[in-house]
Amino acid sequence: MSKRHWKQREREVARSVGGKRYPANMGGRVDVESDAFVIQVKERQRLSLTEIEALAVEMDRLGAQKSPPKFGAVWAKRSAGKGRETPWLVIVTEATWKAMNGRGLHELATERTDACPSLRP
Repeated sequence: MSKRHWKQREREVARSVGGKRYPANMGGRVDVESDAFVIQVKERQRLSLTEIEALAVEMDRLGAQKSPPKFGAVWAKRSAGKGRETPWLVIVTEATWKAMNGRGLHELATERTDACPSLRP
């Protein structure tokens, strides 16, 4: 799929999580939102760990600001060329992983802002 089809990738992620896609012209950082998630979607040949980390932390911050709080995630897919499919990678921070596996969203939001002042709204 060519780079011109990024909207389709966002729609694909939205369907996967039962959410909706936000058009790029709305100016927000969130590409997809569902009842439980805020998601940034990326399809690139290369995406550094530094970039992924920054996006995951940003999605955590934006998710924590929602009422009720939501999980933040990055859905990344490597662009390998025409006709060469690659799997989606779903990236979350450790705090989000822990919250998704047994602890509540409210506790997660409190933990995030206590541990990292830069996440405070």
